[in-house]
Amino acid sequence: MSEKNILKIKIAFGAVLFCFLTNCTNKDKHEEGRKLAKIHCASCHVFPEPSILPRRVWGEKILPNMGLKMGMSHGPIYSYRNSETQDSLSPTMSQEDWDNIVHYYLNQSKNSNPQNLIQDQEKSTLFEAHLFLQDSLSVLSMTSYSDEGENLFLGNASTSELLTVDMDGHILNNQKLDSPPVKVAFKDSLDYVLTIGSMNPSDEAKGKLKIGNNVIDGLRRPVNFLIYDINSDGYDDVFVCNYGNNIGDFSLFENLKNGTYSKKLIQPLSGAIKVQMANMDDDDENEIVVLFAQEHESIMIWDYENNEFSGKKVVQYQPAFGSVDFELKDMDGDGLKDIIIGNGDNSDLSTVLKNFHGVRVLLNKGDKEFTESYFFPIHGVSKVVVEDFDLDGDNDILTVSNFGDFTNPKFKSVQLLLNEGGLKFIPKSINGLPDFRWQTIDVNDFDNDGDLDFFLGAFNLNIGPEESSTSGNQNISWARLENTLH
Repeated sequence: MSEKNILKIKIAFGAVLFCFLTNCTNKDKHEEGRKLAKIHCASCHVFPEPSILPRRVWGEKILPNMGLKMGMSHGPIYSYRNSETQDSLSPTMSQEDWDNIVHYYLNQSKNSNPQNLIQDQEKSTLFEAHLFLQDSLSVLSMTSYSDEGENLFLGNASTSELLTVDMDGHILNNQKLDSPPVKVAFKDSLDYVLTIGSMNPSDEAKGKLKIGNNVIDGLRRPVNFLIYDINSDGYDDVFVCNYGNNIGDFSLFENLKNGTYSKKLIQPLSGAIKVQMANMDDDDENEIVVLFAQEHESIMIWDYENNEFSGKKVVQYQPAFGSVDFELKDMDGDGLKDIIIGNGDNSDLSTVLKNFHGVRVLLNKGDKEFTESYFFPIHGVSKVVVEDFDLDGDNDILTVSNFGDFTNPKFKSVQLLLNEGGLKFIPKSINGLPDFRWQTIDVNDFDNDGDLDFFLGAFNLNIGPEESSTSGNQNISWARLENTLH
């Protein structure tokens, strides 16, 4: 064999050996990055697989943000270019470990996410849509119907006003508040009005709950509350979801019987977004059920006994899940309350359409154990309501989407999932209702004819994914959907 051929063989062997060693090195590096991510990233939330988000989002948004929170000054493809920020960092790991985590997510993620295949839907004539248009009411923070006055309450997020309107859209009263109202309730001649403090992400304690002439203030971006006499002393206490941003909590405000309330911290986590009370097992007592959003993405259930709360986390999802709402209803007829959860929040770091957004039914197996038994993908779900809308004896699901794919004419921002039994649902759109950035909802039999109607509030801000932006119908304010069964 000639020296020239021998040289060729050596070069070829060297190239193969180099590729083999490089692949092995990358494989080892990726495996090391995965192990480190399961230690460090999963210490705060469920471990996120790289496949949940596109590579660009990991590199430009998620990893730089997480790096700052973990005290890391840079990664292999980015730097913060801010010496003051770098000086104040407290690293939680070595730079080599952080680089391995970054390499893992960037190399194991894809350029784009798989998208939902949106099907054509039959239009339901179950509801007749009545639209109300007003330029100054395009961003509503609240939609709530009151049986007492037979009026609808609207929260104007732009002007921090609480409006009272009649069914014809006439404004009956206009109350100026410190910040946008997000919930009102009426009990025992008392008005409960919750104001959020800041609609934008914030940890400032500027939220308030006004109870008659009394006020609970210093709340961190509160979004929901529940009135209940937890200690059976004859005075109503209040559970409050302090959503916050990085700081928040779920707390009980115990009524001290003199117009003041004492705070009892139950769970010091940001993202508490909704609280309900129901009997979730086979005992005779109600439990407190709370949904946490943000990176926690979990549902917790608390028992109360001897003035103490004992809680259990019954479900948790990865941090891009986007939890927004839940309902507690028996979906399979076994007498136990199941969890119906909607996920679709899409206004933070990873503002891309996600194929895991939608509505899920978690069946109650007893002893506070739940199994996901149904999933219907819907982009950008913001609210979910479960009721027997068609009066056939089983629970239907109504979903509202604010972060939908409005570039696709098949996408419907309000979908009615009609229950056919056996956890089979037929999705239908609402005839006469435009596809728009709806956000708030309330369900009530406003005309007292024995079937359920509902109200929608607009939240027309072009935030979130590019596909969620809308250009038409800018002056839509709210809609009344009248059930046509009776």
